[in-house]
Amino acid sequence: QNIINATDRLLQTHGLARLTTRAIAREAKVAEGLIYHHFKDKAELIFESILIRVSETKDVMQNLPLEVGKHTLLKNLEDVLLSVYHAHYEITPIINSIFADQKLHIRIQEIVKERNMGPQYAIEGLDVYLAAEQRLGRLSDTVDAKVLAKCLWMLSTQAAMLDRLMEIESDKTRASREIRGYLQTLMKGFEPREKVKKK
Repeated sequence: QNIINATDRLLQTHGLARLTTRAIAREAKVAEGLIYHHFKDKAELIFESILIRVSETKDVMQNLPLEVGKHTLLKNLEDVLLSVYHAHYEITPIINSIFADQKLHIRIQEIVKERNMGPQYAIEGLDVYLAAEQRLGRLSDTVDAKVLAKCLWMLSTQAAMLDRLMEIESDKTRASREIRGYLQTLMKGFEPREKVKKK
């Protein structure tokens, strides 16, 4: 954990381009050889650092089935998307740097496959949640839950990427207000037909 934390600190302060196992060992105050005792390579350390930054979203997604039928659909989705936004705001610089390094990109893909991880599983979880809300009549049965899950995920990740690109600070209140606005706009087409008729 000490080595992972040291990697994460260096990623934040120095970026991926200047990250070396020697620098990590120095930051963690351990021998460089000890890193390879615990991790296969630098890519594994970078991946562990990414996992730290998405841990809150992982927890939110794991608890999402418990929220079916509770609160409002808008509130539940807002919580999920806000968590996804903040996680991706944190990891966007790392992910972009990974794309710039072909060898590292391939190795990270291998790690993702080995561990059966990746955003597709979170999107599937959101799909399952939406389908459950659909069965309760809280989401229109005309909506394709799978397509909606992917759209919502992309909306949140793209908002985070755009804010990073434009160097807009990750402010929880502002991000929450924006995500709520996106959802409210989309929800007008998501309500069950019976509710629309009554209105």
